[in-house]
Amino acid sequence: MATIRDLKNRIRAVENIRKITRAMQLVAAAKLNRAQQRAHAVRPFADELDRVLGGLAGGGIEESADVAIEFAYADGVAPLKTTLGRFFSTHEVKKPGLVLFTADRGLSGAFNTNLIRAAQTFLREHAHQDVKLVTIGRKGHAFFRRRSTPILYSRVGLSDRLVLSEIKEVTGKLLELYVNDDVDALYFIYAKSLRASLYRVTTQQFLSIPAVAGAKTDDNYLIEPGRDELFADLIPLYATSRVFSVLADSFASEYGARMSAMQQATKNADEKLDDLVLERNRLRQAIITKELAEIVGGAEALK
Repeated sequence: MATIRDLKNRIRAVENIRKITRAMQLVAAAKLNRAQQRAHAVRPFADELDRVLGGLAGGGIEESADVAIEFAYADGVAPLKTTLGRFFSTHEVKKPGLVLFTADRGLSGAFNTNLIRAAQTFLREHAHQDVKLVTIGRKGHAFFRRRSTPILYSRVGLSDRLVLSEIKEVTGKLLELYVNDDVDALYFIYAKSLRASLYRVTTQQFLSIPAVAGAKTDDNYLIEPGRDELFADLIPLYATSRVFSVLADSFASEYGARMSAMQQATKNADEKLDDLVLERNRLRQAIITKELAEIVGGAEALK
């Protein structure tokens, strides 16, 4: 049976844990607000760029499929060379690449577990193909580094402030893997932020731009100086904006999940504190009652 001292120590420990979970809840709530603003701000831009490229693809891109283009995704980096059709063609996928976005830290409920479970489902469904893995985030890398699926690239420690140089680094590596034919398709698995503590695990294809259904040649844009030059500028912009949008959603979802988890942990700590205080008071009352009974019994014995 626990003593008064044991209960006091447990109460003090739970109070300290509650302070930590409460502080983490407040920090996550503050970061969530900023992350959601970024996610909601960049999403329309990325979606509109997808629509523009899809419209261009639907307006007769087949004629320029073999046209060679080169583009640079960052200053001071050698340009990548490929054909225009590489980004618009529909072909049989034999070497898919899975890009898994997870958090660097835990204490966010089932956030990382749900993403890793979705990645495992993808790997099972594509077991007949030569799947390669790219991990963004420490938790995903820690889970898959001892598995059989080869990891082509891993990046941890990305800033939640979405530093452009870091995003270009990740985007450039994905472009290299795709252009150099290390993979012939890329799929993102990430958490799409819906509202404060709600997200949806999403699978999205990347760098394979579908043509807009029903697009006609008459609907084409007037392009200056030419289509090849335009795509050389638009493709790295499209890739960077899509990675930026996915990371913004991922961080917003992570902070929403962490805020919810810490809120529940704080609530559990409060309930545990109430139980421990009640148990301490009952034990104290029992000790006092016992001592009073002993005093009364001793007084009666002296009569």
